This record gives sequence, structure tokens and C-alpha cells, in this order.
Amino acid sequence: MELVGNTFFWTFFFMIGFVASLEIVEDLGPELMMRWFHRKVSAAVMIAVYVIAILLFVRMLRLLGTTYSWTANAIRNGALIYVSKRLKDKKVFRWLLVAVFITFWPFWNWDLPVTIAFIGTLLILIPLNNHQDWIKANWFRHAPVLITVSLIYWLFDMYSYHYQLGQTLMVSVAFMVVIVLAHAYDHLLVYRKRETSHLEYDNQHDALTGVRSLSKFSTDFTRYRKLAAEGSMAAVHLVMIDIDHFKRINDTYGHLAGNDVLQAFAKDLDEFIDQATFPVGLYRTGGEEFSLLIAGGATDDQARQFIDDYMAHLRKLSVKTAGVAIHLTISAGITRVVAQDTQNDHTIARADANLYAAKGGGRDRVVMN
Repeated sequence: MELVGNTFFWTFFFMIGFVASLEIVEDLGPELMMRWFHRKVSAAVMIAVYVIAILLFVRMLRLLGTTYSWTANAIRNGALIYVSKRLKDKKVFRWLLVAVFITFWPFWNWDLPVTIAFIGTLLILIPLNNHQDWIKANWFRHAPVLITVSLIYWLFDMYSYHYQLGQTLMVSVAFMVVIVLAHAYDHLLVYRKRETSHLEYDNQHDALTGVRSLSKFSTDFTRYRKLAAEGSMAAVHLVMIDIDHFKRINDTYGHLAGNDVLQAFAKDLDEFIDQATFPVGLYRTGGEEFSLLIAGGATDDQARQFIDDYMAHLRKLSVKTAGVAIHLTISAGITRVVAQDTQNDHTIARADANLYAAKGGGRDRVVMN
């Protein structure tokens, strides 16, 4: 029982740390490589290198005699089985298996049957890697696969290291418990990451139209304004847009029709933005009010021309709702961020004044200063 307890203890904490650390390698590794070494390295390659480094370190501990072979094998088995259902890049995964094979040179003192058996244990990981999504989609498939592969690996270890059958079976059961718990922990991390992503998306996007929200606008505009005012960023233009006579649409056809109009308008403008030759961000900043941040160094003429072109495009749009076809126009106010804009409100006030000047001038027009 001492052997089982020792193996379970070290393997459990290794696998939990391994699963968590792979999340960090995957999320931050490529970014840090680009920042520090100006090299683009995929997350798959980073994971493969990390796994090899761990296996080499464990092998070094074995050569120094500071780690039991049971513990070393449990760590190796756990890392390989887990990563086989983590790496999406099949080519990188196959190169990883080749590297793992090489790390075991001289292959049990050139014992050919053991070496062939070892190759077999690596090859059975390929179908796991190929069908990982199908396997992980259902725990009634996932758990039996983990248990079966774990048993195969420990039977190989029993054969190659001359373990006793009884000890091998007891350690195998403990290992299976750990490997299932580790994959359950991975599932929990994926779930939390997905939920966090959904929360961030909901916070940054308008629920009705799907475009960026007011809070996202405030965050982005603050950053762009400061950079532009400091001269660290090329010209930034703020465009404030109102759908003309939107209240009349709501009063005449109802709020559901009004929602259809908002959704159709946002979708149309978002698709039109894709044609722009400079970065443009679309935000819903009020009921029928939308804002654009043109933060890619466009000139005043280019920003004005972009809005003029869209207004001409919009006049051809027909929104079918409530049994009628509704045609839309907009009024827009444009201004450019200047060094004196020490607060967002300074820029917003100018754009808002221009918007009201456009509405006061008869709507379906743009005012810029």
C-alpha cells in the first residue's frame, strides 16, 4: 500500500499542475515568444516542447536515482495520455511521439522486444489524438478509453521493468483514478474559460444588435484618445450616428419592428465597414444611436468620404418588418481627436454638436469640424 499511496500522491499533484500549466503555456507561450524573441511559434509547438522538457527532467531524476521508476512511469504515462487528447495539430503530435521515443535511448539497453512494445504504446496514442473531440464529447466514451489506455501502458511497464502483477494492478487502479480526475479537472477549466469568455462577450457587446457595447466604447475610446493626444497613434476620428425618425418607426409599427430595424441597420453597417481600407469600430451607444471609432490614421477627407459613401449605400436598404418595407437614412457628426481633448467628453461634445447640427439641418446629412 505504501507503493500505491506514494504513486497516487505524486501523480495526482503532478497531473493537476500539468493540466493547469498547459493552460498557461497555450495561452501565453506564443505571445511571450513574439514579445521576447520576435518569433511566431504556435501553441502546439510550445506544448510539445514543454512535454519533452518534463520527460527529460524526469528521466534525469531516474538516472540520478532520486525518483522511483513507478513514479517516473506514472508521470510519463499521465503526460502522454493527457496531451494526446489536448494537441490539435496532428503533425506536431507525431513529431512529439518521435521525440519521446528518442528520449528513451538506449531503449532498455537495446532490448528489441521491449523497444517494439514501447513503439506500440506510442502508436496507440495516434487514434486518440485523431478522434479526441469524439472521445471527449461523452464521458461514457471518455472514461473507458482513459482506463483502457492506462491499463495498456501499465502492462507494458510491468513487462519492461519486470514489475510484479499484483503491484502493477494496484498501481494501475490508483493511476486510473488520477487520470480520470485530471481530465475532469481539465473539463472544469475549459468550462470556466468558456463561461468567462461568454461573460466578457456579453459585457462588450450589445445584446440586441451584436455590435460592441457602450462600456466597450468607453474603454476603447479612452485608450485611443490618450494615444492620439500623446502623438503615439495616428489620427482618431469619432463619428456619432442617429437613425432618422426612429421614434416614428416605433410609434407606427411597434417596438418589435423597431428592434428589427436596429438589427438590420447594425448588420448592414458592420458589413459595410469590412470594405474600409482603415480600421473602423462600430458601437451601439444609445437607443438608435451608434458610434464609429476610425482609429487607423484616416485623413479628415477619408473619414468624411467613408460616411458619405455609407449614407448613399443605406438609402438603397429596405428593411422588411411588420408587413412593410422601411427605408432608412441617418444623420452623422464627425470630429477628430485633438491634443486639447484631455477627457472623452471633450471629443464627444463636438461630435454630438455636429450630429445635432446635421439633424437640425434637415437630417440625412453629415456635419464635420
